[in-house]
Amino acid sequence: MKPQTVFICIFILSLLALHQCMQIDVEKIESSSKLYIPRCVPARCSETFFKRNCWCCFKDEKICWTNQNDCDSSPRCPPL
Repeated sequence: MKPQTVFICIFILSLLALHQCMQIDVEKIESSSKLYIPRCVPARCSETFFKRNCWCCFKDEKICWTNQNDCDSSPRCPPL
């Protein structure tokens, strides 16, 4: 008798959890799950190994600037 009661309790709790999942607003989940990938990434342009002293486009790392704002606002560095 106890295994049947446990099975029924688990089944009812599963239905309750499924009902709660159906109540969630899907638009909130979709908008918060977008991954942000920046236009520019820090890069090493000088001879020093550990110093990141310039910003390069994420798509094309051959296009670089010394300032992050210049890189982000440049039309040569398109967003993804």
